[in-house]
Amino acid sequence: MINDDVIKKIGSYWDDYSEKFDEEHDTENIDVWKYYLASILGEDKNKSVIDIGTGTGFLANMISDIGYGSIGVDIAEKMMALGVKHAKDKNLNTVFMYGNALKLPFMDNTADFIVNCRLIWTLVEPDEAIKEWARIIKPGGSIFCFNRMKENVGMTKWKDNYYNDNEVEKSLVIASAGMDELKDLMERNGLVNVRINKLPETSKSKEILEKDWYQPWFVLAADKPL
Repeated sequence: MINDDVIKKIGSYWDDYSEKFDEEHDTENIDVWKYYLASILGEDKNKSVIDIGTGTGFLANMISDIGYGSIGVDIAEKMMALGVKHAKDKNLNTVFMYGNALKLPFMDNTADFIVNCRLIWTLVEPDEAIKEWARIIKPGGSIFCFNRMKENVGMTKWKDNYYNDNEVEKSLVIASAGMDELKDLMERNGLVNVRINKLPETSKSKEILEKDWYQPWFVLAADKPL
C-alpha cells in the first residue's frame, strides 16, 4: 500500500482548504443535481448510499435531502465538519464518519450504492480503491464516480502539482486518465456494465461556462455482478 504519509498530506491539504472550499465551489444548480441523483438511485428510498471522499457533504447531503440513507466518509475532518454544519442547517439525517477510501470501516456486501464526487482523480491506489468499494456494495449494487472531464477525452489536469508536493503529485496515477482507461479500471477489478455518461448541465449561471477550468460533468459508473 502507498506510504501513509502521502494520504496524510492529501487529507491535510483539504483540511487547510476547507474554509475556502464551499465559497469557491458554489457553482452548481442543486435542483438539477438532486433530480439526476434520484433518477440513477431509483425509487426505493430504503437503499443505502455511501459517499466516499465526501468533503463538505456535497453529494451526501443532497442524497439525504431526497430521502435516502446517506453516509459521508472522508479523511479530511475539517471538511466534514462543514458537511455536518450544512446537514444541521437543513435538518438532514446525514451521517459523517472518518474513513480512508482504501480501507473502509464497512462489512462486505452492506451498501446498495457507493458514490463520490471529485475524488477519483486524486486516488493514489486506484485498483485497491475500486476493489475495496466493490467489496462493500451488495451484488447488483452500483458505484458512481462524478468528475469533470474533457468531452471524448477523459480527465485532464488543469493545474500542475495541485498539492504543491512532488511526492503526492507522482502518486496521482490516474489524474489524467482517458475514458477507456477509466472503464478498464472498473472492469479489471470485477465490475460489469461499465459506462461513462454525461450529466445534464448543472451550472447555476452561464458565466461559469466561460471559466478557464470549466469542463462538463461526467459519471463513471459500474455494477457489482449478481
